[in-house]
Amino acid sequence: MLSFGDDQPSSAPHRARVILAGPDDRVLLFRFVPPDPWPKEPAWHLPGGGIEVGETPAEAAARETLEETGHVLSPAALGAPVAVNEGAWSNLGRHFYTVHTYFFARVPVATVAPTALEDYEVEDFSLGNRWWSAAEPAATQERVFPPGLAALVPALLAGERLAAPVRLHWSPD
Repeated sequence: MLSFGDDQPSSAPHRARVILAGPDDRVLLFRFVPPDPWPKEPAWHLPGGGIEVGETPAEAAARETLEETGHVLSPAALGAPVAVNEGAWSNLGRHFYTVHTYFFARVPVATVAPTALEDYEVEDFSLGNRWWSAAEPAATQERVFPPGLAALVPALLAGERLAAPVRLHWSPD
């Protein structure tokens, strides 16, 4: 989920994430608590992660969603990205730049059953999950990433798609 290294925009790590909607129009967010020595800034994130060599963003989003949730998605059925964001951040004196591409998909049941459990058994961080109604991300005082997700979800749930991906801000500032 996190990239390590002094990356510049030209070599920025790319991530692919999915706004995953259940049959009751709730979206899945994962609780991420960073490992030590990272500052404890719990936040909620969409399923997804890094793009591996040779993968398209849609293929990475489908693979990561399967590993994290157990839901099988077709990269072709994901269609075009619905949003993108990118930005610089730093921790412990190191600087990072990351690009995220977001897709939207509906699933028949609101369940989470990771298929790559071995990945989670060796990690120092803990993951939790929750299915959120469209109004809840906007109402919470907790950090939801990406900022702007709350404004995007109602239109996607209503079946609206823009001609081009929405550019989401990197931070709420």
